[in-house]
Amino acid sequence: HWVPHEVYGMPGDPDNSGKVFFSGLYAKYMGYPEGAPPYPGKYSRFWRTLPAYRYYLPDFMYNRDEIRPSNPIKGQFRLRECLGCHSVVTPGIVRDYEKSAHAKAEPSPTGCDTCHGNNHQKLLMPSSKSCGVSDCHEEQYVQNAQGGIGSHASCASFAQVECAWSIERPPGDTAGCTFCHTSSEERCSTCHQRHQFDPAIARRSEQCKTCHWGKDHRDWEAYDISIHGVVYQVNKNDPSNFDFSKKLSDADYVGPTCQYCHLRGGHHNVQRLSTVYTSMGMSNADRGAPLWKGKRDTWVSVCDDCHSPRFARENLQAMDEACKDAGLKYTETFKVAENLQLDGMGEPMPKDLA
Repeated sequence: HWVPHEVYGMPGDPDNSGKVFFSGLYAKYMGYPEGAPPYPGKYSRFWRTLPAYRYYLPDFMYNRDEIRPSNPIKGQFRLRECLGCHSVVTPGIVRDYEKSAHAKAEPSPTGCDTCHGNNHQKLLMPSSKSCGVSDCHEEQYVQNAQGGIGSHASCASFAQVECAWSIERPPGDTAGCTFCHTSSEERCSTCHQRHQFDPAIARRSEQCKTCHWGKDHRDWEAYDISIHGVVYQVNKNDPSNFDFSKKLSDADYVGPTCQYCHLRGGHHNVQRLSTVYTSMGMSNADRGAPLWKGKRDTWVSVCDDCHSPRFARENLQAMDEACKDAGLKYTETFKVAENLQLDGMGEPMPKDLA
């Protein structure tokens, strides 16, 4: 638990209390960073950005006057003029927009100029802040910000700026991490596909698959091969089993989607109904400790939509035991690596490897 002590200058408790990362990182990252994004961060000397990052981090790398991409079109335009031009230049975008609730809003549409501005020399790339203004989706933006470390609200400002493991690699490698880690904090459009922004699409589990998959966080794979995932896959095209046109609070699904549990009732804090976040196993929290009773009771209350409370609690206990086993193996492995380093054998491969 040296991280809170040495990196953040904050006291850290012994591992088994479950407070290690909550005493240090959790206190530092609770919701969106105040003011401007904290980019480029204290490890910026390792971090060489690519031009494509301007779409990942719009407020930092697109919307600032000094770095905004140049544009040959001059003038100020309104919605009808935007659609007239872009129906030729980018017809797919116009087609999607015209299907959206934005296009049908009353008393007047939420148009291109609402989100991108009307000065073609100073166009904006909308960020989550753009959507979170008081006239639009402030409630959802505020809810999303209520999550701490491990939530959508901090996945960019924490992982991409403050942790060297993510940004010290070559830029092409880092780009893959950056795309996902900036997605949900920086842009609502990751889940609500632009330019339709159709809630029915955002309610499907596949939307989470955009980021939550791969060898280091196999969330989609674990769900997809579970009985829950199988029920979803074989029933998802039958509206009588999964009616995605309904709000989540009204849905009567025959099995859980990612959103049904993690965005219960449409609430945008995905961490609200989780149990204990321990930064991918880096702290050996006792997940069954009294400290987490409230979180565990809430977790069970989601499962008992379909299962008995006893069934849910016993399965939660089984998962706790698996996490304990994994934590012990993590600690043992880390100790081996530490001892090799102390013995001067930290380089695992010969220097002249072919």
